[in-house]
Amino acid sequence: MAVIGTFGSFTAARLGIYASQASLNVTGNNIANINTKGYTRQRLDLVSIHGSGNSRYANGLGVNIGYGVLADGASQLRDPFLDIRYRDENSKVGAAEARVDGLQQLAHILDEVGKGNNKFGVIEAQFSDLLQQLNILNRTVGSEDNDTIVRSSAQTLVRLMNDYAKAMETTKNNQLEDLKGDVKTVNTLLTRIRDLNAEIRKAGIFGDDALELRDQRNVFIDELSSYMKIDVKYETERIDQYSEVEKLVITLADSGNPPTKLVDGIYATQLDMPEQDYLRNPEYDPTDPNSMKYLMDDGTPTNDPADAAIVDNAKEGSDENRLWMRLAALTDKEGRYMRDEFNQEITETVDLGDNDLFGSLQAVRELLTEEGEFASETDVAFDPKATDKRGIPYYQKALDALARKFAETFNQSNQVDLDKVGKYYEVNADGEFVNGATPPGTITGTKANGTQGPLTADDFDTAKIFDALKADPANQDLSDNELRQMAKDQAYKNLETLRKNGQLTKEYEYYDGGPLFSNSGDGNDTTGITAANISISKSWSVHDVRILNSKEPNEVLADGSVVEHTTANDNIGHLISMMGTKLDYYAWDVVPDAEADGRYFSGTFQEMLASVNNNLATDQLITNTMYSSYTTNALALENNRQSVSGVDLNEEATSMMQYQKSYAAACQLMTTLDSMLDKLINGTIR
Repeated sequence: MAVIGTFGSFTAARLGIYASQASLNVTGNNIANINTKGYTRQRLDLVSIHGSGNSRYANGLGVNIGYGVLADGASQLRDPFLDIRYRDENSKVGAAEARVDGLQQLAHILDEVGKGNNKFGVIEAQFSDLLQQLNILNRTVGSEDNDTIVRSSAQTLVRLMNDYAKAMETTKNNQLEDLKGDVKTVNTLLTRIRDLNAEIRKAGIFGDDALELRDQRNVFIDELSSYMKIDVKYETERIDQYSEVEKLVITLADSGNPPTKLVDGIYATQLDMPEQDYLRNPEYDPTDPNSMKYLMDDGTPTNDPADAAIVDNAKEGSDENRLWMRLAALTDKEGRYMRDEFNQEITETVDLGDNDLFGSLQAVRELLTEEGEFASETDVAFDPKATDKRGIPYYQKALDALARKFAETFNQSNQVDLDKVGKYYEVNADGEFVNGATPPGTITGTKANGTQGPLTADDFDTAKIFDALKADPANQDLSDNELRQMAKDQAYKNLETLRKNGQLTKEYEYYDGGPLFSNSGDGNDTTGITAANISISKSWSVHDVRILNSKEPNEVLADGSVVEHTTANDNIGHLISMMGTKLDYYAWDVVPDAEADGRYFSGTFQEMLASVNNNLATDQLITNTMYSSYTTNALALENNRQSVSGVDLNEEATSMMQYQKSYAAACQLMTTLDSMLDKLINGTIR
């Protein structure tokens, strides 16, 4: 309008009053929600009213003036770029925090500093006690009492290993339950985000921005970002040919092209981690139409789940858990599937690989599965960096390696050498035993072929026993190292049978050695010893076996008399020396198909224990440093976000005074206009 019109001017003043009042309302709402979690600062969007065209009585001297102000709606003050940066950093914080928590639980078990005598560790101190008892036995050769004391010290040591192994298994089971709980939490978050999307969409159709619902959704998205790394995008969805509404899409970050969708508007997926799953093909390539997803029992690839092998996936108490996860097809609140461009339902699930997640879910998963130097060839096939990652299984297997090496060293030192087996007994021309009172050919035991029958010299030949074991289809999954150990154990058992039947030659009649440690206190089986099952052998516990003073044969004189080695102590001295000998540790001793080639450590028993604790301390230090760095960065980004979207009381107070003045000015304008019109109309009449 060219000049201040009569009613147009009143309208401009009235709109100014309305705008100032609405701005004060927004400011008051901001102040009221200053402590509300997730609240985003709002502002009133004002637009100036401008009329197009000319007034009816326009002239060249007139000035085109607007018609006032309108409140176009309220909007939120957010910086999408800061949201992206914060959520990326939040996923790092979630991963580091979960790993810190898991390593701290391990440290309560394995960190031995100051828990034993003289400020050494408990197990380390018990190793020292065992060495001390061996030294005493060495000075009192033949003492049954001191042999018992050594056994008591060894029994304490193995029970400590049992306790540590049990505590780690408990920690592992607890972490598994936590992971299952996290999966449920993620599914709840995805469901809530989907439902909020539906409500926001409905509000958008009716022209409502639903800002409070958006705040709730942002809180859930921030929380979701700590469990997995996500990308958040805001797209548009066309309702009809005339209107469209905003659509939120959340995808799994770094999941390829096209990315894996977690939420697509009113549709969302669910995360699944079944107790058992199909054996996946590590060479599967989703971009290759000829590539197959699964493997059958014989290793043949297949695409049919019905033919695929079944493996433990998230089963409590299983050492074979893979902890694979998959995403269900996208569905809406009513359970209806999302449709593609051809209006076909999309029902396919998405299998997540070993490295498809990043965040607390992946951190806990790696804590439960990664074996470091003990990673198998299969592990490396699924994750090329598996040998560089240490989780609870690594520390379990490291302690297993220590227990097994300790048991093997003492067992071998306390048993006669099998390469001299022919000197331990005499046989006749038919290969039957001739010593002692037992008639030849009547002593039964385990034959080389695994059957029970009369023992002959061939049944002590470890090479022949090994060949028979290897030919047995029941042992096809066992490694050569395992089969060799089984062959030795079988030969030793047969030798023990000869000893008990008085069939050893005079040179070895003194022999009462045998396995000191076994995988159960109820037997003498030395195979498969771990920290969880290592025990004093039954023979040692019932005094059928004792620590040998010497493995050298007695001396048989010409007249047939025997000079016994009653005071020899060379074998006890050997055991003492082995306590301080650097031994080589190989991953395949514990995991037959381990990927690592060669030894991963060389040292004494106590140095091996110290190495495990040192690895744990190093992992803790690195993880704590990363956690501190990520937390600092996330806090800085959150402060930056709050500087934009948070409510600042000083700023709101300033805005309140500004809007109060504008309100007063608009009111004054209306009063002034009234006075002008009164003067113009009433004054002119006079």
